Amino acid sequence: MSRRIRTTAAQSAAPHTVHIPRQRGKQGPQVIVVVSEPPTLTARATAASGRWVWKHRRAWAPTGLAVLALMVTGVVHLIEPRTAWVLAPLALAPVAVWAWITRRRPATSRTTMTWRALTSAGAAGVVAWVPVAIWFSPTHPAVALSWALLTLAAQLAWSIAGRLATTHPKESF
Repeated sequence: MSRRIRTTAAQSAAPHTVHIPRQRGKQGPQVIVVVSEPPTLTARATAASGRWVWKHRRAWAPTGLAVLALMVTGVVHLIEPRTAWVLAPLALAPVAVWAWITRRRPATSRTTMTWRALTSAGAAGVVAWVPVAIWFSPTHPAVALSWALLTLAAQLAWSIAGRLATTHPKESF
């Protein structure tokens, strides 16, 4: 019978020890080899998706921020839903910034004017979504649908603006 020590417990991610029997005729020290278990399929899939997310983190920034906003509004809704009344007037802030920029720095092209207006409208929609989500709950079907649509619109705008910024570096939006 072999003198190897085998683990009888369930497979785990922790390393286990394998004792190699002494060779006949040699009186040297016993050799001990520590071998780690191969990663499970779940661990490999998790590591691969984590590497993919880290590699493309800049491209998916709006989605990450939207998920963070969804979680924060859920927590605030559970703690104090009346916070929505304090945050509701902030929905006009992007429109005020757009009006201020339009007066201070007039747009030189129609594209710049369109991008500024669309950015202001999108930001106003997002900022208005926060108090609505805090008051009604972010899991309410209408609020969740508006979150999904705003996230999709922000992700598309981010992707388009990223491509335009790399193709036309001299043009200012």
